[in-house]
Order: sequence, then C-alpha cells, then structure tokens
Amino acid sequence: MNEAANTERMFFAIWPDQAVSELLETAGKKLHETCRGRITRRETIHITLAFLGEVEVSRLNELLSMAGEVNATSFSLDLTKFGCWRHNRIAWVAPEVTPPALTDLASDLSEKLKAVGFKLDSRPYVPHITLFRKAECREALPVIDAIQWNVSEFVLVKSVLSNAGSAYEVVGRWPLKAVATDSAQ
Repeated sequence: MNEAANTERMFFAIWPDQAVSELLETAGKKLHETCRGRITRRETIHITLAFLGEVEVSRLNELLSMAGEVNATSFSLDLTKFGCWRHNRIAWVAPEVTPPALTDLASDLSEKLKAVGFKLDSRPYVPHITLFRKAECREALPVIDAIQWNVSEFVLVKSVLSNAGSAYEVVGRWPLKAVATDSAQ
C-alpha cells in the first residue's frame, strides 16, 4: 500500500487456472527463443480487463459491490497468435479473434467503473497476455500451438511493486454466468 496516499494499485482481469498457466509458460519459452527478454512469472500471467492504477483504499468496498453488478457470460478463449510491440518491447500472445463475450465483459466493466468516477484508458480494448518485457521484436515469430482457455470468472487484483517486480493478490472473484445450451429438440 502507498502509505502516504493510502492507495493500492489495482486492476480487473481474467486469470488462467494452473493448467492454462502452464501452457502459457511453455508457449512463452518457445517465443523467448526468438525474442529474448524478461519472462513473465507464471503466477502473474493474466489478461487485464480494466487497469485502475492507484485506488483509494476507502473505495475498495465500492469496487467489490460494483463488480458484483457486472452482467457477463462465460466463454472460451482461443489463444492463437504471438506478437511483439516494438514501441514498448512487449512480447505477447492473444486470440486471433476476440470472443464477443470478452469484449462485452470488458465494456460492461468499463462502463460501470466510469459511472462511479474511475478514469480509464481511452484506447480500444486489445486483449493480450504479456509473456515478456524488453523483447527483441523480430519480423518472423514462431507459430503457437493453440491454447484453449475456458473463462468462467473475473477478478480484482492488487499489485504490490517491489525491487523483485510485481506481486499480485486477488482481492475479489466473480463468476461469469454459464452459457445456456439448447438441449430441448
């Protein structure tokens, strides 16, 4: 916690289970052979939905309550492409096609956050998982073995910065509604 301001650095995210985390770590090692850089620790792998930055601790209950009002469904996310942004030297993995349910989740969350006064990034939402930083971005990247991730919840995360890097603590979890299947034929 930032004692002087009584704030915590926070963000909403989707967080992979252990099996998906391991697949992402393996994919990262494959990409690392091409791009090098500082690998993201497996326990910090996630997709950010909304980055809040420094949040007053007194607003935590408001965030927890607001997140419970998000109306979103579970979805399958197919991570099928590697990429690298030269401007900030980030190597990443992402879906080739973003599922509408992921876009809807991020949009609903963003709208609710703005309605209660949070300032969010105005750039379009681009879901990705940072696999490493300080990457040497190259033209030709390896092909990824597709990773399927069944997303059934989203989380609120507190980030604690130290000399060893960021440590993340999940402070709230919300299930996504199961998608109804048409079994009556």
